[in-house]
Amino acid sequence: MFIGGIALSMQMANAQTAGDSIQKVEITGSSIKRAEAETISVVQTLSRKDIEQTGKTSIAEVVRSISADNNGSISGSFTNGFAGSASGVSLRGLSVSSTLVLINGRRTAPYGFGDDGQRSFVDLNSIPLDAVDRIDILKDGASAIYGSDAIAGVVNVILRQNYVGKTISASAGTSGERDGTVTSMSGAIGFGDLDKDKFNVFATLDAKHQKEIKQSSREKWLGQADSRPWGGRDQRNGHTTAGNGGGSSFLGTLRPLNAAGGPAGGVKNMPGSCDPINQDPTGGTAHDNTGGGCLWDPVQFSTIQPETKNLNLFVRGTLALGENTRAYSEVGVFKSEAITRTSPSGLTGAGFDLVNARVNNTSTGPDQLVMPANHPDNFLGVAARPRWVDASRPRASDLESTVTRVLAGVKGNIADWDYDTGVLYAESKTDKTQNGYYRTSALRQALNNGTFRIGKGVINTPEVLALVSPTLNNSGITKSTSFDFKASRELMELPGGKMGIAVGAEYRKEKTDSQSTPYTDINDIAGLGYSASKGSRDVTALYTELAVPVLKSVELQFALRTDDYSDYGRSTTPKVGFKFTPTSNFALRGTYAEGFRAPSAAENGDSAVAAFTNIANDPIRCPVTKLALDCSNQSVGAITIGNKNIKPEESKSYSLGMVLEPIKNVNLSLDLWQIVRTGEINGSDPGAVVDNPAGYPDAQIVRGEATTNFPNLPGQILMVKAPYLNAGETKTSGVDLDLRGRINLGSSGKLNSGMTVTYMKEFTRTNADGTVLEFAGTHGDINLSGNGGTPKTKVRFTLGWENGPFQLTGNVNYVSSISNTNQVGGECLDVDENDVALLNCRIASFTTMDTFGKWAFSKNFELTASISNLFNKKAPLDVQTYGRVNYNPSLHQTGAVGRYFTLAGRYTF
Repeated sequence: MFIGGIALSMQMANAQTAGDSIQKVEITGSSIKRAEAETISVVQTLSRKDIEQTGKTSIAEVVRSISADNNGSISGSFTNGFAGSASGVSLRGLSVSSTLVLINGRRTAPYGFGDDGQRSFVDLNSIPLDAVDRIDILKDGASAIYGSDAIAGVVNVILRQNYVGKTISASAGTSGERDGTVTSMSGAIGFGDLDKDKFNVFATLDAKHQKEIKQSSREKWLGQADSRPWGGRDQRNGHTTAGNGGGSSFLGTLRPLNAAGGPAGGVKNMPGSCDPINQDPTGGTAHDNTGGGCLWDPVQFSTIQPETKNLNLFVRGTLALGENTRAYSEVGVFKSEAITRTSPSGLTGAGFDLVNARVNNTSTGPDQLVMPANHPDNFLGVAARPRWVDASRPRASDLESTVTRVLAGVKGNIADWDYDTGVLYAESKTDKTQNGYYRTSALRQALNNGTFRIGKGVINTPEVLALVSPTLNNSGITKSTSFDFKASRELMELPGGKMGIAVGAEYRKEKTDSQSTPYTDINDIAGLGYSASKGSRDVTALYTELAVPVLKSVELQFALRTDDYSDYGRSTTPKVGFKFTPTSNFALRGTYAEGFRAPSAAENGDSAVAAFTNIANDPIRCPVTKLALDCSNQSVGAITIGNKNIKPEESKSYSLGMVLEPIKNVNLSLDLWQIVRTGEINGSDPGAVVDNPAGYPDAQIVRGEATTNFPNLPGQILMVKAPYLNAGETKTSGVDLDLRGRINLGSSGKLNSGMTVTYMKEFTRTNADGTVLEFAGTHGDINLSGNGGTPKTKVRFTLGWENGPFQLTGNVNYVSSISNTNQVGGECLDVDENDVALLNCRIASFTTMDTFGKWAFSKNFELTASISNLFNKKAPLDVQTYGRVNYNPSLHQTGAVGRYFTLAGRYTF
């Protein structure tokens, strides 16, 4: 692909006409206006035309498809997490909290709920697609201009500044399976010429309705949890093992108890029957079902794409105040609704009671849930532990979000200074409503009096369900109020040109109030984690920047920023860069920057997170039992408490590269990058703690009771508890390639090609206990944002043709394979009963092609059509990720949706 792209671009350049004229603009990464071709920092720009030709229908899809996005990004299809249905970008795999997302160079309010209850991020879905002019991606790390917390880089979404006219657009899309239909309508109206009328006002309105895609509607491993026919494993639920574990099935099970509350016999299935296929696999395999449990498939309750409704309004007005001054204001309101469904809840679970500071395990021990001997469904005649899931009651989460952004400012020129100052208020509020979860204390009461019934076909009364399974409501609100000022001008003449200077200041007040789900603070909701944070702070920042053209061939850049946080203190961070241009078609460039990220309200405020995550295996039980329950991916509780003494993360980032025009109209940039982040703020990492308990003296591992088949071994791991702490260091490095070429074919039109490649050479983490893990090219870090993995290589290749009213574009997307290990050289995360790695311990690479076509039917009317995943490539089988069953939504979402068709029309009045 690489060689072909170069060859094509070279052929195109031989016939290309003279290049386009260069206009000075303000490019992300600098407050000094300059020509885009002269940038020192590594910046990728997606124009409005580039965005349109992707065929994608949201900013989230566009941004998350760039090659620099990696592990830790959030897919809107991952609806089970704390930040369900939101979408976030993670540059360089350093997580969403280290990637700064801006709108017109300014911050906005982050999503109301943090990723994994910890990481703050901007929901990309809240940015209006129709109002976007371009997107700049600053890739060289911490920014002394926008904020030193941009450790991984900046995504700056530039909205339209003015518009005159009236347009209306409509689109409809559907998958090749005739589901997941998306319909949208948008309109824009603008009037007033700034030069003639001295004002401009325009507004855009987008409305979109996305329908659900059920995972069970897809074929092969995508449509069922049992992927053994394709080399995977069986991920159905409801096993009853030889060790008397499991038992949560549609039939229900009971296990008799003695007078002391301990087990007095094996697990017994309740009356009823199930299809023979749901009793497989039997004893003697790693997925032991010796007890004859009635298995059930969670895929029948899973969605590939949730149902959503979005409404996005953006209004901007500009008023000319004389020749050199413009007053402007912006108002943006985004409203969305998301309806999500997942598998039914079990009756029991383990968690941490934060109010009473104790572990609460309703599965075993003194807090266990008990069915009395006289309960009408108790056929054993003695007290017993009940297990059951109600097939008719999947869990549901409905989320309503409103994001409001109001800006007023003035920009202009005075005494040769270009200045811009503004006041911004941004607020994000998400209301969450959850149903289908059990309140343990009420369930205990209803079991004791016999009013709550379990078993196949049982229907409980609405009154009983209202008691034991109440509707749960909570909200997450973030607010940001800011004032900023920046100015730039040219100074003295130097041998290479005029020196440029920029200065700026910013004040902002941030507030967070992310409420917990009711009753989770006392661990009274079975299977639902706790997350809450509350805090506020004031931030003051000053920065300056110098562009110094020492010679015609040498330019230096210096920037310095100081930030003062009311809840932390002050940090000063520099950035320096250079560009050496010995000839007109070749340049070398490089940058060095330091950054820091102050702790969020979730990390140092009045906060805690009690969630569920995965560990690879149990190092104590697995070597002895050889059972999949102990030797493969397993869910455990991860309890993390806020730490008021936590310190900020710090970083150092480096870039070194070249910009080359080997032949006319072929542009190539090649940049090496490295980011080192120290003092990382980490929550409870069960995998690291379990592998090396001695290295984490403040952590606690909580286990259940011993199983009957291995009575001398400690029970299975239930949870790991630890405070947030500054632990370890991450080092990531790699190469970015950007290749572009164009050719004029005369009467046959124009050709444009482009290719972006990001190769991650290393992603090394040093934990607090001194262990070193290499994640690049693996499924690790398995604890991060749905366990998405860290592919080494991501490529996007584009070839487009234009001729008069016609356009045709093809886009090829490639994601490299990853090993199914948590780190390089680690044990395979998924093995069979003979310790043989499933899928050769590798998740396959994934290549798709998208096409886009446009026909300007007349001056006023145009039609566009696109096909995503043209060849209907299926998402590779991935039995490790917990974002979805049997596929990885972070890397391969389009392969689960399948071939997708979109037709749109636009009319300009």
